[in-house]
Amino acid sequence: MKLTNHQLMIIEETLVLNGVVYDDIKLELIDHIASEIEEKLNDKKSSFEVVFNEVLQKWKPELQPSFSGLIGFTNPRIMTVKCHKIVKRQLITVITISSLITLALMVFIRNSSYGLVLTNIQGVLRSFVLIEFCLVILVWALIWRSKHQTTYSYLMKKKSFGLIIFLFMIGIGGFPVRLNHQDAKIAFVSVFFAITYVLITGIYLQLAYKHFEFEKKLSFTKP
Repeated sequence: MKLTNHQLMIIEETLVLNGVVYDDIKLELIDHIASEIEEKLNDKKSSFEVVFNEVLQKWKPELQPSFSGLIGFTNPRIMTVKCHKIVKRQLITVITISSLITLALMVFIRNSSYGLVLTNIQGVLRSFVLIEFCLVILVWALIWRSKHQTTYSYLMKKKSFGLIIFLFMIGIGGFPVRLNHQDAKIAFVSVFFAITYVLITGIYLQLAYKHFEFEKKLSFTKP
């Protein structure tokens, strides 16, 4: 038995009242809940209201508020779990790649003629970072103007301020990459953080792509 548009609207309104306001998760939940209700309505003679309450009770634990120190603020558990998966994957990827690149630069490039060349082209590197800075500002503005909220836009808004400030500081030379600094610790930290934020910028832009890709699919599905 297919649910009516009015019944689907009741499901959506209930999810919103329970804090599920991000469209990607909301549509996924509506699809799951509607499928379970349709299956139950086919198996037994009950009203939509009775079956909906049964199914909703099953999903209640996923809708309970869940505070996260990693992503901050209180969201439904299902939202927190999805954000954790995305953020953890990002952190592991960024830290691993940044560490490997930094170690390679420290071992093979530092204090060599290549290291001097790298130091001399820091102006080019700063220009590249400033281009990234402008892209982040542009994407940030588009995200805030977007009519839809997604998990991706939520994470982007949380990361925007720190990322914008740090990219700006690197771009203007306020945080120079000191590969050939006499203190190896300072050299490592400066290179590691510069590479880390360049990679985080790439992930940030990837999140933006996923948000706009979802927004585009949503526009195709709606009449």
